[in-house]
This record gives sequence, structure tokens and C-alpha cells, in this order.
Amino acid sequence: MSPGIQLRWTLSRDMLPESDEQQLMYVLLEAAPQGLPTSLPKLPLNLCLVIDRSSSMRGDRLMQVKDAAQRIVDQMSSDDYFALITFNDRADVVIPAQRVKNKPELKRMIGNVEAMGGTEMATGMALALQETQRAMLRRGVSRIVVLTDGRTYGDEGRCVEIARRAQGRGVGVTALGIGDEWNEDLLETIAARENSRAHYITSSQEITQVFGDELKRMYSIFAQDVQLQVEMRPGSLIRSLDRVRPFIAPVTIAEERELTWLSKLGDWPGSDVQAFLLELIVPALNTGDHPLLRMNLRYDLPGANLHNQNSEAVLRIAIRPLESVTYEVDATVKHWLERLVAYRLQAGAWQDVESGRIEEATRRLQMAGTRLFEAGEVDLARTVQDEATRLLRSGNTTSEGRKRIKYGTRGLMGKGDMSKEREA
Repeated sequence: MSPGIQLRWTLSRDMLPESDEQQLMYVLLEAAPQGLPTSLPKLPLNLCLVIDRSSSMRGDRLMQVKDAAQRIVDQMSSDDYFALITFNDRADVVIPAQRVKNKPELKRMIGNVEAMGGTEMATGMALALQETQRAMLRRGVSRIVVLTDGRTYGDEGRCVEIARRAQGRGVGVTALGIGDEWNEDLLETIAARENSRAHYITSSQEITQVFGDELKRMYSIFAQDVQLQVEMRPGSLIRSLDRVRPFIAPVTIAEERELTWLSKLGDWPGSDVQAFLLELIVPALNTGDHPLLRMNLRYDLPGANLHNQNSEAVLRIAIRPLESVTYEVDATVKHWLERLVAYRLQAGAWQDVESGRIEEATRRLQMAGTRLFEAGEVDLARTVQDEATRLLRSGNTTSEGRKRIKYGTRGLMGKGDMSKEREA
């Protein structure tokens, strides 16, 4: 079997009733590697760490960060590039981008970092992009990993602009927030593109594990420049596309030309299944079996030296007389849809809070909690209900509770994380 990515889909309902009106439908699209060798050659890495060294990082947090960074150096190969930027009131290039050859010296330089001052992240990100582009990789994985525990001072817009420039040049951004004081809206906005993600670190003891997991993700990338193209039949429409596995996050998809939609999915780490949920408008159709859409997944497999690969699938929809149609939703689609709805409800709640609509925000959180209880996410549901009660009584929620809800509903925290300190 030649290596590639296999597409599988599940419709929310096996058939729709004949109707003169448009109808709503969901498609669960699952993509799984097939025919890959048990071990693919690792792609060279071009990694730049951007570390907050403001006063609030002093003590155990910075010690754990330095230990985690040193462990990363130990695990990288001499074909990889590594750079380290630190920032507080200003930014410094501690380690310029270079091959990972003199590991003891790199680790010594990491160990000399000290915490002091305030938090201004944009200059650090700008230097990181500069250093990342110094590496002379013909192929490989380029990534900026930013860690902060505070709110940057007045340069949020510049942070996002720098992230977009990096992402536009093929450099992914991983944004890590530790503790309760960082701006989760900013980090999520920074990470809202391909090859990028945001993650909540609840305690300093997790830092080494999270850094190690991020390195494993980069080393496990088997497909690059992954793009999903969807050709629709006239009268149909894609309302949304969301990743639901391995974590929940909206995915940008746009109509690049008439009835043809395109989404850039970036690099794919690991060999696990990835899953997406498409929300579709189906046009009025007569009884019969109709082609609904054609999906084309395009990608490169650099480890196997294969480029411009394609996986295609054509979805058909069964339209039947009203009296012969049942309205039961497929169980697997329902499973992911419940979690997606809970994620959307809590996201809408925070927007309501910002606009002063406290009662509406409380109602959304309560509905999200109910969805999570029904989905079996009991600990997370309790956290949501507790914050909803607090919001109704005081008009505020806790910073910790808000972060746990945001990242819990995305699936970026383990199921035990809601009851104790503990990763898309």
C-alpha cells in the first residue's frame, strides 16, 4: 500500500426528507494516515523559544522553563537549528539561530537567564521571526514557541501582526500561557492559523512535559502543506468548518471561486486520526440519490519524498419521501457536535461578558454545562456551572475558571484537570 491519507466521512443523518426548503446537515470528515513506514526520517527542526523573563516568572517558573529548554537541546540533533529569545521590558537574543552542535554551551547560556522587569512580548516575537529566518533549511519544520505568564503592555496588535507574518512565511506559532494572569484572547488570536496552537499550563510542574510534548509533535510531522478543497453543488453552502479531533478549534475555509472552497490545514503531526465537522446547507432536492460535494485533500509527504499527493471523496445524499425518513442523528456525529456546541456556547458567553450582557452570558454558560453533563464531561461541567453561578451573583468570573473552561472545552486539558492541577 502506497503511503497517503485516507478519507472517511459520516453524515449526521443517512437521509433527508424531500423538501422545497434548504436543510441543515453535518459531515464528520476523518483523515487517517495509511501505508506509512513504522518509522519515517525526522524532518530537521528550526525552533526558536521566546521566553517571558519578567519579575513574575522569578523562582520555580523560570527554573522549570530553563530545565525544560535544556532538555529540548539535549533531544535535538546536530541537523536542527535552535534559538532563544527572552523578553521583559525589552527583548534579547540569548542564543542566535544555530545548529545544535555545542550542547553544553547552549545549556549554559540557557541557565544564565534571570527574571526581572515587566512584560512586552511583541519585540521578542519580532526577534524570534528574525532568528527563525536566519536558518538555512531546504526543508523541515519551523516553529516559534512563546511562553508567558502575564499581560503584555499595549502591543497586542503588533503581536498578532508579527504572528501573521510568521505564519505567512511557513513558521508556526505555539503560544503557551502559564498561571492565571495572561491574556488568553491574545494567545488564541495569535494561534488562529495553520501550524499554530495555544495551550494552558496550569502549574510550573507541567512545563517540562508540555515542552517535551511540543518537541515530539514537531518531530512527528509526516505531512506538510495540507489543504482541503471542497467542490459544492449549486445552491449548497458551507456554514462552518471546525476541527474536533485531536482538539476543538474553528478552521478558516473560504470560497476561492464559484462553488469551490479551500482550507489550509498546514503540517500534520503524528499518525493519529484527525477529524473535522462541516456544517452544510443542502439545497432543495427531489427524491433520489444526489452528489452533494467532492472533497480533495492535497498534501506533501516529505519523509517519503512524495509531493502533490491527493486523496479524494465524493459524498452523496439520499433524499426520500417525508413519511419514510427518521430524524435520528448518527451517534458519532452527535458525540462531537455536543462538544462543539459546548465550546461555541462558552465562547459566546465571554463575548457577552465583554459587552455587559451578564444574564445572556450566564444562560450560555448554563447551557454549555448541561451539554457537557450530557456528554459525560462531569468535572468540566461542574466548573462551568460554578462560574455561571459566580457570574450571575457578582457579574464576574475567576481568571482561572475562564481559562479552564476555554481550554477544557477545546479538549486541550485532560479529564482530571478540572479537579487538580495537572495537552492542540
